[in-house]
Amino acid sequence: KTPLTHTTPDVTTAINPVKMGAKGVFLVVIKILPLAIYLRSACCKFGLPYLGCDGDMCPVAIGKPGNCVPTANTAEQRAWCENAWVPWTNNLLKQTGVDYAVRCSAKDSYEFAQVLGALEVAGYVLLWVFPQLGAFILTAIMTGAIHFHLTFLKDKPEAIVLQLSLVAASALVMMLDGAPAPGISKSKRA
Repeated sequence: KTPLTHTTPDVTTAINPVKMGAKGVFLVVIKILPLAIYLRSACCKFGLPYLGCDGDMCPVAIGKPGNCVPTANTAEQRAWCENAWVPWTNNLLKQTGVDYAVRCSAKDSYEFAQVLGALEVAGYVLLWVFPQLGAFILTAIMTGAIHFHLTFLKDKPEAIVLQLSLVAASALVMMLDGAPAPGISKSKRA
């Protein structure tokens, strides 16, 4: 017997539903339907005028009255970054003794938002090449978002269903996709 080694996925298997099987099709659907939202989110963080990112800011997004629904477009994400994500992150850094402060304003080109966007793109791309690593990155990002919503914004759990769904989807990919653990033969896998 030869030991199992990790290889990059065969592209023909990745796009052929017959070769993928039910689990493979399920994983592709999860990667596209809920998890592709990270690409839209990153586009808005980078200020790209695609996928509805160039819309106007809904006043409701920043706690003001209005007849609109926030869409997490560029204007809204930049406002959130400058007025909420930065204070929350800097407080966490201060509590852990890290002598660094993140920045997110027009003056610094919304640096923190762009870093988060780059992490979202990297995590999503890695879902297709190294699924467990990509899923781990996306799970970590959304776990941070859940912490932010619960501790800083004081949201109730029912208000963060989208974030909880994204954590569940990326956790499923992390658990179900990728190479088996070393030493587990194909006959012993479930």
